[in-house]
Amino acid sequence: MALYVRQLKLGPMENFVYLVGAKGARETAIVDPAWDVAAGLRAAEEDGRAITHALLSHHHFDHVNGLAEVLAQGGIRVFAHRADVPGLAPELRREVTPLDAGDAVEVGPMRIAALHTPGHTPGSTCWHAGEGLFAGDTVFVNACGRCDLAGGDPEQMFQSLKRVSQLPDDVRLYPGHDYGDVPVSSVARERERNPYFQKLSSLTDFVAYRMRPRRG
Repeated sequence: MALYVRQLKLGPMENFVYLVGAKGARETAIVDPAWDVAAGLRAAEEDGRAITHALLSHHHFDHVNGLAEVLAQGGIRVFAHRADVPGLAPELRREVTPLDAGDAVEVGPMRIAALHTPGHTPGSTCWHAGEGLFAGDTVFVNACGRCDLAGGDPEQMFQSLKRVSQLPDDVRLYPGHDYGDVPVSSVARERERNPYFQKLSSLTDFVAYRMRPRRG
């Protein structure tokens, strides 16, 4: 099934917010609603889409600070991995349908699978829709998410990146931030160029590399 994607770069932290669904359908999910919900609503309207679902990659503020505004539109269902629901504000937790690894969300005719990829947070999730993987803060272009924040775990990140690296070459990777040299990558490109993917043969090497001291 052909995939509809609208990538929006919003906010002071170079976040990417996505509109995702099946081409030719109206039903659309917004992935990580943050910073400028009005921009997302306008983009959906321009494309003849209706936002019916919100999918959270994880609970960090810069990815969910627009969720209350999205919910105020009415009729929008919210989904996140159950391990990250406790990190949301209490008034938002009540609105979230918690998912487990292997669950999926039906957005019109499009099935969007929740790929549990802990490491950045316990419930970090990459959303796999058709040929696209919406990777939140798990995988960036030529990088991966931090593991030194509360709930982070470099050993879990190692396993999560292994899982992503085993996806088909042509899966397009849509990161949660514009931190790379291109805004969209692929599993094959990251396998070839991402230094964290190069460390996946050894857990010890990966952890040492991911947790090495940073300058500044």
